[in-house]
Amino acid sequence: MNMTAPNPLKQVKTRNRIVNSLSTIINSIGFIKEKDAEYTFSDHISYLLRAFENADPKTKSKIENHLVKIGKDAASILVKSLVETKGTTRGLIAMTLIRIGTPVISHLEQIVFENPDLNWVVDYITTEIKGSQIALTNPSLILEEFNAGQRNFR
Repeated sequence: MNMTAPNPLKQVKTRNRIVNSLSTIINSIGFIKEKDAEYTFSDHISYLLRAFENADPKTKSKIENHLVKIGKDAASILVKSLVETKGTTRGLIAMTLIRIGTPVISHLEQIVFENPDLNWVVDYITTEIKGSQIALTNPSLILEEFNAGQRNFR
């Protein structure tokens, strides 16, 4: 199996593209007005999570959708944020991770190893991800489950 080493220049360009995209997102939502401020990728994600706490429903939806668009690049930061957040913000993180899907599972396994108290949250997210992947990859399983349920219900 031919495994090539990651290209550091490509990784930097990808990270810069994401940070620029996040800056545009945050400015479009209207939270940050300082054009000359420098924020890291992690700062952007943290800022969106803090903004979510007091945002109106439409803005909350925008924030969740933007985090999902970032995808697996945001996964490690979002998973680490599970430790520090509660309530609706933790719910946002869970839903975002579920929507991102399979690429977040390794990050979830690592965080539960470091923080066993999060086991129930990680179990829930992982079960939802795996359940949605089965549904997407094998629709016949859904039909089998439905038919089995119909037989048991009669």
